[in-house]
Amino acid sequence: MMQSLQAESPQQTQSIPTDGKPPRFGLAPGVKIDHYEITAVLGEGGEATAVKAKDLKTGKNVVMKFFDPLRLGDIATYEHFRRAVAIGRLLQHPGIPQVIEVREDTSTPYLVMDYMEGESLRAIMQEDYQVSVRRFMKLAINITEIVAYCHEHGVFHRDLKPENLLVDANDNVKLIDFGIAVHRGAHRVTWGSMSNPMGTPDYMAPEQVLGERGGAETDVYALGIIFYEMLTGYPPFVAPQALVAMFQHLTHDAAPLNEVRKEVSESIAAIVAKATRRRKKERFADAAQLLAALKNPDSVDTAILHLPDPPLSAPVAQQSIAKNPLLLLGIVAVITAMLTILVIVLLAKH
Repeated sequence: MMQSLQAESPQQTQSIPTDGKPPRFGLAPGVKIDHYEITAVLGEGGEATAVKAKDLKTGKNVVMKFFDPLRLGDIATYEHFRRAVAIGRLLQHPGIPQVIEVREDTSTPYLVMDYMEGESLRAIMQEDYQVSVRRFMKLAINITEIVAYCHEHGVFHRDLKPENLLVDANDNVKLIDFGIAVHRGAHRVTWGSMSNPMGTPDYMAPEQVLGERGGAETDVYALGIIFYEMLTGYPPFVAPQALVAMFQHLTHDAAPLNEVRKEVSESIAAIVAKATRRRKKERFADAAQLLAALKNPDSVDTAILHLPDPPLSAPVAQQSIAKNPLLLLGIVAVITAMLTILVIVLLAKH
């Protein structure tokens, strides 16, 4: 999906991307479309391209998302477009970009949204390897408040990650990129055996890996993974191959936070452990429950740090593989990687 929409320097906003490829759909700084003038190309996803533009009527900066008209012919892609519009109009929160305008009667359909100032949480974590516990608490509460608002209105983001969280100079948080978000009760427009898992491997909940649609508990899991990474400097499950990382969510255990970083309290470690339980029924039911725990950490039972979190049972995995062939590829990749390491070790001994 789209990368974070950060503020650019004047030099950046006047330059065309230098990756050697021509701008998609002819989008480039200086191009005028209706009463908008493009000032920067922000990013490209599989379905759309995002640009920063100036509204020539108001003088304000906006984000324009241009959707590939060929992809919009696909029912699932078109449904994502319609959901993005509907969700953008439904959610009225200062931490969420508002939809200003939608144009479907053009050769390249687009929607216009508020431009959100800020630095991505990813950039912050790259600058500050381990976020201080004090700052973490402020950011975690701000992030979870926005997600709780979404859940209250029946919207599940399903792709929470540091790139989709912007932080301003006062540590106020903005949540962007609702490209694969879903509203409670919305019809599913893909089939389990024909659809790729949706999300980002490092932050995907086990049920997403197994081909489920995902809901409030899915967002809670992603938040738990993000919180773990903020405090330790790395996500709990990392692998060179995406499918291997996805499989680890089903089988591997993360070291408790308070063991990895001593200044993290058992209460905070317990909150993250509960948010990232493998079975969704064992997590916080939604972001509101997670938020309540963050605001009152001492209310959380730290015994969860010592409870086993068994890998998903064989019957569950077998059923999921039948629904999602990509999971089988992940299992094969894990086994192949393990055999490769074994061969290297044996050859080294000789």
